[in-house]
Amino acid sequence: MTDVSWSCCGDDDCIRLGGLDVGALVQVRVGAAAAGHFPAMAGTVRRDGNDLCFLPRFAFVGGTTYTVFVDGVTAAILERPRPHLVATTEVLEIRPSASVVPRNLLRFYVRFSATMSEGYAAGHVRLFDEDGTVMAGALLPTEHELWDADRQRLTILLDPGRIKRGLVGHREVGYPLWTGNSFRVVIDDGFRDARGAPLRGGAERRYEVGDDERRLVEPHDWVVTAPQSQSLEPVVVVFERPLDHGLLARCLRVVDPHGQSVYGRVEVGPDERSWLLTPAERWASGTHQIVVDPVLEDLAGNSVSRVFDRDLARAADEPRAVRPIGVPFAPGYDTAKT
Repeated sequence: MTDVSWSCCGDDDCIRLGGLDVGALVQVRVGAAAAGHFPAMAGTVRRDGNDLCFLPRFAFVGGTTYTVFVDGVTAAILERPRPHLVATTEVLEIRPSASVVPRNLLRFYVRFSATMSEGYAAGHVRLFDEDGTVMAGALLPTEHELWDADRQRLTILLDPGRIKRGLVGHREVGYPLWTGNSFRVVIDDGFRDARGAPLRGGAERRYEVGDDERRLVEPHDWVVTAPQSQSLEPVVVVFERPLDHGLLARCLRVVDPHGQSVYGRVEVGPDERSWLLTPAERWASGTHQIVVDPVLEDLAGNSVSRVFDRDLARAADEPRAVRPIGVPFAPGYDTAKT
């Protein structure tokens, strides 16, 4: 019988396992469940005397249950003691920020003010219809939560199997959202931060549901307002529809007439309908390019290169070559539709 307990390895908290060979496969999952039902923790296993110690990449969370597996077999279920912690973390934003979203909306983003714990999203992020009823099955259940590197922005996916026409989920259950109705995204205060403390309070955002969006993203339909040459004015790009906030942060850049990147402060405008770059140095004269990564998507997952839910009989839905697209502008000239 393996002795499993909370312990320390040097100055680090760990789960200590006694009497195991170095080659033993140790895995820790969040929750008291069978392997595969809850996410596995990232961490390392270190030899300490006659014991093996599991050291997590992110701290253990008070009040959380952990299942320890050795070579695929449950060795112990441990509950981390819950310290008294002051709630300081809050939800900073829920995106998209547009008040109207397409019926085939693909994802949300939730950004927190501090690093968060894993394993809480399924129980503490919900959709409610306009009658206040939980919209069961609307969100995609996943083994691994979708966090950014700092674990402060969480991506929540609606079930694509219910969005894509022809799939079993769509045929049997239909869309998660309904055109003409409203719904709310709710994050309750039971979501825990990396210290194990609850949120200072819950957060929610209300949306109206519009029609489906099934078009390619067309950069040449955008309106670009060029700055004056030799100024520090921003270049402003206005889109014909809301685009995906997470991808906007990395899919647009500006190059000068020599092909060199223009650096500066980037902002995404209200409702994800615009993007601007304020340069760190004054604009040179000549034709610049806004370079668009072809993976840039709208709220329904349609990108520059392909439609998320393609109609095979519709020529306009044919995928494009996967290559960047340049949108030109010249400082010193008023913009028009490019």
